[in-house]
Amino acid sequence: MYAGLAERIEANVAEHACHLHRRTDGMTVTETGDLVIADSGIEGDVGTGADLFNIVANARFAPDEMKNRLSLTAFKLRLTGRAFSWLAGPNSADMPFGSVELTAGKREAAMWARTADISGAGPHPELEIRRVRTPEELADYARILAADWNPPAATVVEFYDRVAPSALAADCPAQYLIGYHHGEPVSAGEIFPHAEVAGIYDISTLPAFRRRGFGGAMTLAAVDGARAAGYDTVAIRASAEDEPVYSRLGFRVGGWYTEYPVPVVPLEDRGHTTREQLMSIGFEHVHVENERYDGPQTGVADISGVPHYFVRLNSLFEDGDEFSVWPIDDESLALEQEAWRLYVKAWDAGDRKPARLTELEALLEARRTTPPAIARTMFAQWRFDERDARHDGGGPTYMMRWCLPSGEGGAVGGEHGA
Repeated sequence: MYAGLAERIEANVAEHACHLHRRTDGMTVTETGDLVIADSGIEGDVGTGADLFNIVANARFAPDEMKNRLSLTAFKLRLTGRAFSWLAGPNSADMPFGSVELTAGKREAAMWARTADISGAGPHPELEIRRVRTPEELADYARILAADWNPPAATVVEFYDRVAPSALAADCPAQYLIGYHHGEPVSAGEIFPHAEVAGIYDISTLPAFRRRGFGGAMTLAAVDGARAAGYDTVAIRASAEDEPVYSRLGFRVGGWYTEYPVPVVPLEDRGHTTREQLMSIGFEHVHVENERYDGPQTGVADISGVPHYFVRLNSLFEDGDEFSVWPIDDESLALEQEAWRLYVKAWDAGDRKPARLTELEALLEARRTTPPAIARTMFAQWRFDERDARHDGGGPTYMMRWCLPSGEGGAVGGEHGA
């Protein structure tokens, strides 16, 4: 494997994972210079096909940052509600995945070849291969890929339906190939050029039509396409079963890819986490807790960065507990924070409630328990952070994440002090 090829292949894999996401509404790509995360927004756990389109790739963490970056990234992924696949290629295989409880899954050979060393495909007598050009052909392509799951993966069909405008655009770098047996779509494959390498992806044949040479024919057709586009190097990932097939075609092993599935973790099972981690996924600071049983009842918390009073209305909703919330003015916030500090000091010392705290509670009673006309209804989840105490002078040791009821949009807010 000549110098730089491993890096180029891994870059190709990463770009392939995210190029359609960049062009499709509702999908996101996060690039930090040492990591690429492609999030399709498609829900589903490991094994449903969703993790085929929710990908982490090309991680190149600095040694002194590796543990923290790995931990924070894994944490964020687990809390999306979607399954991800973390692809550890030749340049990112030595990270301590076990430290974040990620277990190695599928292992594939990173294979490559020079196009000059692979003979032309020639026509297969029972397979007509042509490039996908229409939405109907792309839907056939998706159904072939989906058939790799039993039952077929609806998430695969959903993904290609959503990305169809981008995948079929004239400037899309990928070429999707489909093979027809007597007019029936039975085989698929993809060519993706990037980083001076033509990646070959998703070689697949319907189960009823396997062992007829269709997969080999599709691979050679992809090599022909790469050669015609001026690429002298092609790369493909191969399972243990497929590796001998590609070796006979002229590919050689240059390294390995290991997939680390990142399953969905229910919120209630996620344990204590750092404030930094909680803030990274939308949790916000709680200034004051005035009452708590079975979770926060009343208090003051930030919502979209603005301090609000909150009063719990109901619990046991899927989106969290239901609260009435309204902005708190500057004077009330200062008084609430004074009362909180007095409460914490007395609690920690085992002292009686000081007279000033009794005075403040009487002054604030109506403000903190009677929602005004501008109050809104919101849902909130709450999570403890890493502080090993019930509270401190800055607030209780949990944070809250807020959302509007289904069907409503926008953020609660207003200027602080309004």
